[in-house]
Amino acid sequence: MSLYRSAGASTSTPPSALTEFDILKERHKFLRDNTEENERTWEDKLARKYYESLYREYAVCDLKHYKSGNFSLRWRTEEEVISGAGESTCGNTRCPLHLPRNIDPDDPCPPLKTLELPFSYAEDDQSKSALVKVVLCDKCCKNSGWRRIIEGMPR
Repeated sequence: MSLYRSAGASTSTPPSALTEFDILKERHKFLRDNTEENERTWEDKLARKYYESLYREYAVCDLKHYKSGNFSLRWRTEEEVISGAGESTCGNTRCPLHLPRNIDPDDPCPPLKTLELPFSYAEDDQSKSALVKVVLCDKCCKNSGWRRIIEGMPR
């Protein structure tokens, strides 16, 4: 009889309990209808509560794959709303102008444009689309329409 377990003889499997984060990843919807009354389970109520805690006035985007016409969008968090990120700064998370900076009256703020981007996505095997407001600097604004500009150019 051994007092210690050997490292190679472990046959027990770790518990497969779902965390709240796992539940949110499974049940989250980018846009929800107010008429959804089939939310009877605790998991659905948790996902609804998280959705209601988001600030859905402006979205934050990631233009990493802008050349292929793909970009990701998400709603701003409470910390981003308080700091002004994505509303008074560029909404592209990879842009150097995304992070809020100290406001210096002598330092001119780069011009920002508010755009309504068409966002199409698949959710629950359904194709959905929405217009989402994003604030972008000039460079990121050009990148967001890069593919449309390239396709419109004569060859």
